[in-house]
Amino acid sequence: MGWLLSTLLLLSPSADALPSRDISGPVFVVAGVEPTNFDLLDVRDEPYEERLNIKVEDPHTHFVIKRHVGASIGYDNSVVHGSVGFYMTVAEWGRWNFGVPSVAFGLGRYPTYDRYERQAVKQNQPTVFVSIASVHYRMGYVRTLGYNAYFNLEQVYDLRHNMAGSQFGFSFSRK
Repeated sequence: MGWLLSTLLLLSPSADALPSRDISGPVFVVAGVEPTNFDLLDVRDEPYEERLNIKVEDPHTHFVIKRHVGASIGYDNSVVHGSVGFYMTVAEWGRWNFGVPSVAFGLGRYPTYDRYERQAVKQNQPTVFVSIASVHYRMGYVRTLGYNAYFNLEQVYDLRHNMAGSQFGFSFSRK
């Protein structure tokens, strides 16, 4: 019953009418402005460093992808081995770069059994290495080559002779 009474009071015409004002005037105002290319305005408003893709601030991440070409040598299980490979690092912390597994081709001086001489001899054999983990220390920029020089420490796996080992060496990268 209360809602009916309040509805009747709200909808009933009141004795005092509110004064109204006439709202007249143009609906649209069009100024004489030529068409504008906003792409050009945006480029002109950008700072000079942004147009040249120059990074002014330090990045907030340690993940930087770098490609290295290098050579390494090692001695494990009475086997001297060396390799030339392509390394990839994905994280950088100061001068240290941390690599992901990569492939290297190399030579090893492995003991083999010679049937004619009936004894074990050392023989150079080609092999494929997988660099399981690698750490690269940036030594500095070599101006004559145009590359950064790195000292490598890596754990490798010899696919041909099924052996694990370690190597150290040098690599070069543009970054």
